[in-house]
Amino acid sequence: MSQSVSRRDLVRTLARHLLEEPGQRDAWIKRLAAYLVEHGKHSQVDLIINDIAHELYVQAGLLTVEVVSARELADGVRQSLKELLKQETGAKEVVLHETTDQALVGGFVARTADAEIDASVRSKLKQLASLA
Repeated sequence: MSQSVSRRDLVRTLARHLLEEPGQRDAWIKRLAAYLVEHGKHSQVDLIINDIAHELYVQAGLLTVEVVSARELADGVRQSLKELLKQETGAKEVVLHETTDQALVGGFVARTADAEIDASVRSKLKQLASLA
């Protein structure tokens, strides 16, 4: 029986092979499935798939960001946010998934898998209220 590896190492290795060997994608996915069954980790498949998707973005230099704003972002704000995130993370490309929530009052909240920027008016109002 082969040795179990950490989920992080498994995900990084598989993502690297998927990017470097696109013609072998099916073979690598079959190896992953066999590994998960052999090591009794089949219950973690959803988590591992999400981790692989995230790692593929990371290794390819892509950053996905969930952005919730009070109103639709203006083109200038959208572009400035992308440039800021590129500078801060070193990503080659930033992909924004945008939704609106009027409860934010104004501003936005941007979330990645690793961090959050809360520039919403709602959070500023909560901070002020906590001072009183």
